[in-house]
Amino acid sequence: MTPVRFGILAVYLLSLGGGGYAGLRWLTPAGVTPGLRVEGTTVASEAEVRALAHGARERVERHTVKVVLAGAEDKVVATRTLAELGATVDEEATVARASRYGKTGDLFERAEARLAARRGEVDVPIAARTDPAATSAMLEALKEVEDTSPVSARLDLDKRAVIPEKAGRYIDSYGAIAAIDAAARQVASGKSAPPDTLVLPVGTFPPRMTTEFVKSLDISTVIGEYETYFSRGGDQQRRGKNIDNASQKLDGLVLSPGELVSFNEVVGERSEANGFQKSWEIFKGEMVEGVGGGTCQVASTFHAAIFFAGLEVLERLPHSRPSAYIPMGLDSTVVFPSVDLKVRNPHPFPVVVHARTEGNKLKVEVLGKSKPVTVTFGRDVVSTVPYPRKVIEEPWLSGKKVIVKQHGIRGYRIKRSRVLAYADGTRKVETTSDYYPPTTEIYQVPAGFDESLLPALPKEDEDPAAPPVSGGKPTGGAVACAGEGCDKADTGLQLVDGPGAHAPNSQQAAPSRSFSIRR
Repeated sequence: MTPVRFGILAVYLLSLGGGGYAGLRWLTPAGVTPGLRVEGTTVASEAEVRALAHGARERVERHTVKVVLAGAEDKVVATRTLAELGATVDEEATVARASRYGKTGDLFERAEARLAARRGEVDVPIAARTDPAATSAMLEALKEVEDTSPVSARLDLDKRAVIPEKAGRYIDSYGAIAAIDAAARQVASGKSAPPDTLVLPVGTFPPRMTTEFVKSLDISTVIGEYETYFSRGGDQQRRGKNIDNASQKLDGLVLSPGELVSFNEVVGERSEANGFQKSWEIFKGEMVEGVGGGTCQVASTFHAAIFFAGLEVLERLPHSRPSAYIPMGLDSTVVFPSVDLKVRNPHPFPVVVHARTEGNKLKVEVLGKSKPVTVTFGRDVVSTVPYPRKVIEEPWLSGKKVIVKQHGIRGYRIKRSRVLAYADGTRKVETTSDYYPPTTEIYQVPAGFDESLLPALPKEDEDPAAPPVSGGKPTGGAVACAGEGCDKADTGLQLVDGPGAHAPNSQQAAPSRSFSIRR
C-alpha cells in the first residue's frame, strides 16, 4: 500500500471515533460486509444470502433446455432439466463465499475490500456447479446414440470406383461439462434471459483408410475365394434379402498388413434399421423367426474365403448343427454382438474383400498383390451322437396328421486341419476340433397319439455316411415321408413339414468320414 493510501486509510479509521478502536472492529466484524452485493442484490445478512442462493438453486434445477450438437443445431437430441444434466447451486458455498469477503488478508487488504463493498464495487457470484458423475451418466447415454465411428474409404469392386471415407464424430465430454456449467451460471445469476438451448461441442477424428490410400491398392490377384448357394423361394425370400444386405456391407472391406477385423463391427447390428428382415434362424437349438436370418451364411462363406487366402482366424465358433450350404469345419456362426468372427491379415500387403450375390449364389473373394500360400483344408468325423426326440401333443391336430416342427440331425465331433504351403517352400499345419451337438427331432402330434408309429431313432453305432435302416424304417437323416399329402402306406401316418422345417441334406445327415479341399 502506498503512503498516500495508508494515510487516507488511517484518517478514515480515526474518523469512525473511539480513538480508532471502532475502525479496528470495523475490519473484523461478524456477518456480511456492509454494502456487499450477491448477483446484483445488496445483502445485509447471511440469511439474505441464503435466500438468494436457494431461489437460484430452484431456478437452475427446474430450468429445461433443448440439447443440440454443434454443427447440427436444427436437430434436438434431448430435452432435459439442468438438474438432469447434473447442474445445481451450492447454497452453503455461496453463503461462505459472501461471509468470507473482506475478512481475509492483512488489515490493509481487508480495509480495501470493505471500502470497495461500501462503494458498490463488489458483486459476489452464486456458486453454481455441475456434478461430474451425474453429467457423465447422461453424456454416456447420449454418446451411445450420437457418437459415430469413422468409415474408411472402400472400393466398389464392380464399378471399380472408390467410396470416400467419412470422419467419425464424438461429443466432447469436457467441453459438454463446461457448457452445462456456463448455462447453470447464467440461470443462477438471473441477470439475463435463461438459455433455451444447450449446444454441446463435438470433435471429429479421421478413418483408418483414406481415399488416396485405397486408390493405390494392388488387387490384381484372387488369393482366396469361396461360394455357397441359397434359395430365394417361399419362406426363404427374406433370408435371401438378408444375405444380399450383409454381403453388401462386407464388400470392399480393406485389411492392412497386421490388421484385425470383426465381422460384427463391419456388418453391424442385425436390426430392421440396419436393413435386415425377419427370417428363419437357429436359436437355442431350434429354428425360430428372428431378424437377420441368413447372416451366418455370409459369415461362413467369408470365413472359408479368408481361410483359403491364408488369413489368421482369431475368433470363430461352429454352428450348433451342420450347415446345409457349407462343409462342417468351414462354417462360422455369428450373433450380434456376442458371437463374432475375427480375422487378421498376416500378409505383407493389404487385401480387399469382394462379396457379392448373383441370383442364388453368394461368392466371396479375397484380393491382393499376389497369392502367397496354397491352403489345404481337411476334416475327419471322429464320432457321432444320436439325436433325441421331442413329441408335443397339440389339441388342434387330429387323426394321424403329424407336424414335423424340426428334423433331427445327429451330432458330430470332427477334427479340422489347415496346411499352408508358402511360396518359399515352408509349410505350416494347424489342427483344431469342432463339436456339433445333436439337433432334437420335434414332432407335433394329436392328443393321445401312438408314438410307436413314428420313424425309429438312429443308433449310436450307425455310420453317418450311409443312412441306416432298422426294422424296415428309416432311422437317420431325413424323415422318410414329409410334406403335404404324404401318407405312409402301412400306418396311414401323414407327416407335414412345419414352417421353417427343412429335411437335412446329405451334408448334414450323411457326411463323408473324411473330406478335403486344396486351393
